[in-house]
Amino acid sequence: MRGGYTYSEPPPGAVTCRTCGRMNIGISRAEAERRVAEANAARRPGTPRPPIDVAYFRCCVRPRLRPARLGDIPDGSTFGAVLCEGADEG
Repeated sequence: MRGGYTYSEPPPGAVTCRTCGRMNIGISRAEAERRVAEANAARRPGTPRPPIDVAYFRCCVRPRLRPARLGDIPDGSTFGAVLCEGADEG
């Protein structure tokens, strides 16, 4: 573990990307599609930003995910959701 940070067990469903090192909560494709539909439905007409798609929930171009473990993220850090279509074991 790095620095003088404290670490706790990651929350259930957390995954760490072996490509970028970020920890997130893994969500299914169905959950990602539901969140995309909700976000796009809540957009105001004339909003300059384009609608989001499922790619919004990917952390990298080529994510290689594994179950998160102690030491992946310091206490107090924030994390989001990532599309987790299958995590590597170990």
